[in-house]
Amino acid sequence: MEEISLKELIEVLLKRKTIIITITIISILTSGVLSFFVLEPVYESKAVIMVSDFAARVETPEAEDVGVENILAGLSQFPVLTMETYKQQASSPEVLLAVIEELDLEEEYNVRTLANIISINTIKDTNLISVVVQHNDPEKASEIANVFANKFIVFVSEKTKERSTVASQYIEEQKLIEKQKLDDALIELKDFLAQPEGTSEISKELSAKLGLLTSFKTQIVQNRLSLEVLTKALQETKNQLRETPQKFTTTRSILEDSLLADVIRESTGKTSQEIAPIQMEAEEMNPIYIELTSRIANISISIVETKTRIDNIDRAINDTQAEIETLQAQLAEKQHEERIINQRVSIAQGIHDSFNRKHEELRVAESAQIGKDSMLVMSRAISGDAPVAPRKALNVAIAAVLGLMMGVFIAFFVEYWKIEGIKVAGENTNG
Repeated sequence: MEEISLKELIEVLLKRKTIIITITIISILTSGVLSFFVLEPVYESKAVIMVSDFAARVETPEAEDVGVENILAGLSQFPVLTMETYKQQASSPEVLLAVIEELDLEEEYNVRTLANIISINTIKDTNLISVVVQHNDPEKASEIANVFANKFIVFVSEKTKERSTVASQYIEEQKLIEKQKLDDALIELKDFLAQPEGTSEISKELSAKLGLLTSFKTQIVQNRLSLEVLTKALQETKNQLRETPQKFTTTRSILEDSLLADVIRESTGKTSQEIAPIQMEAEEMNPIYIELTSRIANISISIVETKTRIDNIDRAINDTQAEIETLQAQLAEKQHEERIINQRVSIAQGIHDSFNRKHEELRVAESAQIGKDSMLVMSRAISGDAPVAPRKALNVAIAAVLGLMMGVFIAFFVEYWKIEGIKVAGENTNG
């Protein structure tokens, strides 16, 4: 391979310097004419928007919270919007169309071309968004930037409001369903309480039966004590009766029996004084024996009556206990049924209250200007005094560099072509 030395390269550049200088000058002149006389100046205006996360200010449920409240919170919770999210929302065609309609730019721009002159950037480590607009008219640039910032805030507010409206409509519909469930549960509870044998009536009857059972048990204790006393008294009386004679003999004057005394006087003709010494003996029933016998009879009757009362009370106790067991079973069943109904009412009431409370919160959120509350135009765009493009000096410098590079390339190409042409001619001559 042939080696080309640095000296040969420099000789080529010097030999073809006219081409290089000519092309470089042409590039500089072309760039200068375009920059100074052809291209229109471009002005830049910038508006700055400060955003805050509205959703972060809304209270969210704890991670361990479950149930209806957590579900409703998920339905109604506003999404957390990052700075990148705001940036992407700002590029929405809806915002651009709103700007075009507001400023009557239909003939000049469409959504794509308007997006090309608007640059949206987030400022690092801040909650600020810059909206930069480039236009040939400085007044128009600032106007587009300011209108765009306002339309962007309105767009975010409307989208947030739409979300809360959809959630509010769903919750309102569900609230009516839960209201119907609550009414049904309340009607069921009302019908249950209106039954003739409710828990209150059964409870009162059970209390009365328990009181009656207590009274019966008290009575049977008293009667058994009385039976023991009567049995003991009967035995003592029988012992006394065995020791008491049934009859006893008495001696008395004949005059004590007036009828017998009259018969004797008539038959004997004696006077009362004469017959007074006459004594007579008689057997009489022992009054103590009679009294003891009567007492035994009365005690025996009392014992029979007491035993009868004890038997009757025993049967009453058994019957009452059976009734109490039946009432207790009925009461337990009724209480269980009432507890289930009350639980359904409580659950329905809680769910309805949750929907009602969340619906009210969403109603307030729906009426609030959330976008305007969470976004603020910190700096409005103003008309620029100096154009940002074209950069004439930079353009001329770049044109000079490009022209020089192109001149060097063409110089080497011409030299190479000439050398190749000489080689071909020499080969033809030798041939």
